Amino acid sequence: MKRKPQNIYAFLGDAYLRERAAKKLIAQLQQNQKRALIPLEGRELTSSHIVEHFSGISLFDDAKILYVRRADELPEPEELAERIARGISANIVLILDADKLDKRSKLYKALEQYGSVEEFPTPDRRSLPTLARELLAEHNVKLTSSALKYLLATVEPEPARIAKEIEKLACYSTEKELDVAELRELLFSDQSESVLKFLDLIGERNPQSLKYLRELLRGGEDPNKIFFMLAMQIRGLLAVKSLAAQKKSSEEIAKELGKLPWIVAKHKAMAQHFSEQELIEFLHRLHEEDVNIKTGERAPEEALFDLTLELAQPLT
Repeated sequence: MKRKPQNIYAFLGDAYLRERAAKKLIAQLQQNQKRALIPLEGRELTSSHIVEHFSGISLFDDAKILYVRRADELPEPEELAERIARGISANIVLILDADKLDKRSKLYKALEQYGSVEEFPTPDRRSLPTLARELLAEHNVKLTSSALKYLLATVEPEPARIAKEIEKLACYSTEKELDVAELRELLFSDQSESVLKFLDLIGERNPQSLKYLRELLRGGEDPNKIFFMLAMQIRGLLAVKSLAAQKKSSEEIAKELGKLPWIVAKHKAMAQHFSEQELIEFLHRLHEEDVNIKTGERAPEEALFDLTLELAQPLT
C-alpha cells in the first residue's frame, strides 16, 4: 500500500485543541528542519494566492510551512482540493485549521486521501480531567488531587479557559504541589473572585446581591459567565439539599457528588435558605432564560437582574 506524503495535515473541532495540535506539529517540524512559517487566513486564500504559495520551489528557496487558519472560510476550496490531488512539493507542509469541513466536499476527501485529518471534539466533564492533567504536565504545574477537583469545579468547562488558568499557575514558580487555599488565591486574582462573592450572597439570599451584581457588570464582567456560574450554584445547592434530606452526612454527599467536603458543607448551610421546590423552580427559570438569551429574546443582563431579585427574597 502506497504511503501518504507526510506534509498535509488538517485539524478540526475545538478551537483551542486544534490550535494546540497545530503548534505542536509546527514545533516538531521546525526542530527537524528549518522552515519558513507562513500563517494565512482561509478567507484570503484565493486561487491566485494558491498558485503563488504552492508554485514549485527552487533549490535556492527555503522549505516552508503554510498554516491556514479558518480553512472553512476558503473562497475556493475546490481549487485547493485539486492542488492537493495534483501533489504538493515535499518542501511544503500544508496545515489546515477549521471548526469543521463538510465530509462530502472535495477538499475534505482530498485531505483524507492525501493527508492526515484529526478531529478534536470539545471535551465534556468526564474527559476534561484528562486534558487538565496533560496541560498541567506540559506547564510543569503540580496540584494536589483536591486542588485539581477544585480547578475543574470552579473554572468554566472550556479547554481554552482551563489552559489560561494553568498558564497563570505556571507563572507561580514552585516545585511543590499547590493546595486548594493557594489555588484559590492564584486562580481568582481577577474579577472571578468577585463573581464567587456574588454567588455567596445569592446563597445567603442577601439583598446586597443585587447591588453586587450591578457593580460586577459595570466593572466589565461577562454577564454570560455570571449566568453560567449562577446556574452551577443553583444546581449544586439542589443536589446537596436533596441528598441532605436523605440524612446523608457532608462526607457522604461529597463522595457521591465528587466535590470537596468543605464546598459541600458550605452549600449545605446555604441550602437551608431555600426550599427544595424553590430550587427546582429556579432551575426551570434559568433554563427558560437561557433559551431566551440564546434566541435573542432577552438580554443576559436583564435576565440576571430579574433572577437575582427573586433569589434575594427571603424564604417564607
